[in-house]
Amino acid sequence: MIENQTLTIDQLEAGETYKNCRLAPSGKGSSFSDIVFDHCEFEKQRFTHSEWLDCTFNNSVFSNQDFSDSVFYRCSFDHCQLLGINFSRNRWKETRVIDSRGDYLNFSESLMEKNVFVQVSLNEAFFQQVTIKKKLVFDQCEMNQADFSETKLAQVDFSTSAFETLYFSPQLMKGALISPYQAVQMMAMMGVKIR
Repeated sequence: MIENQTLTIDQLEAGETYKNCRLAPSGKGSSFSDIVFDHCEFEKQRFTHSEWLDCTFNNSVFSNQDFSDSVFYRCSFDHCQLLGINFSRNRWKETRVIDSRGDYLNFSESLMEKNVFVQVSLNEAFFQQVTIKKKLVFDQCEMNQADFSETKLAQVDFSTSAFETLYFSPQLMKGALISPYQAVQMMAMMGVKIR
């Protein structure tokens, strides 16, 4: 375990645990595997075209980072600050986000397969033109004004999450899993009047 250090990203080693570390930018290092980040802070930098395999992020801070065009396989984010991160054009597979802040996240044009968000704040997050394979579950998430425009929602489970307004393409809603209360809300969002 490596603790209480400031390191550059290219110093990270596969299979290592980093605790209370500050991770500074570097010019190289784009593939990471089997790393645990515990209470780490990622300084402002670009992680575009990076690959993260079997990595665990606990109580870590990433706010406003750029992870566009990146890959996350079998990763876990638990109690993390993910505000405003750019995950556009990502590939996410079997990745979990738990009890985290993810308002203003951008997943536009991403490919998502078997991912779960549990108790995550996703207010005003963008999931536009996302391709969803197998399933995408939002369990007890806060999703007010999240945007799913131009995304087929056949594999999406919203049923336990909360929102006042959700943006979506009505013709692409077929197969989405929603609660009876959400059905009434969504009908109202489409301009249907219910008596």
